Amino acid sequence: LLAAGGIADGRGLAAALMLGADGVLVGTRFWASREALVHQRHHAVAVAATGDDTVRSSLPDIARRLDWPKPFDIRVHANAFLGQWASRDDELRAAIETEAPAYREAFMAGDADKAAAIFGEAAGLISDIPAAGEIVERMVGDAAALLGGAGRFLS
Repeated sequence: LLAAGGIADGRGLAAALMLGADGVLVGTRFWASREALVHQRHHAVAVAATGDDTVRSSLPDIARRLDWPKPFDIRVHANAFLGQWASRDDELRAAIETEAPAYREAFMAGDADKAAAIFGEAAGLISDIPAAGEIVERMVGDAAALLGGAGRFLS
């Protein structure tokens, strides 16, 4: 059993393991790593964001021509693009021939107002952009320290 959603540090890993998970899926935290193919400006948005700055939307996928059926969507940083197309999914689909290239160009340029930075509610736990290996070392070390001290609650 794998736990997922909002796990970005050793506390989340320890909690998931204590609740019976065999492991965790880590999305946003690895998205915010040096190895991730993410524009530096999008990383900066994630470091400054909290989980409350994210929303679930189908609009970024539509704009990227990855139009999933309902109820599938993606969690992203709220931005001007989402505001412009809010509740107008069908209009975006109709304008896709012009909007998709504009969205891709904005995404590649790291324009976080015109193309959504794709990260989840764990953004509030991100304060830096380290190497992926360092993320693993931190998470495992912190979780081990927390789990090692868990026995004190059983006395």
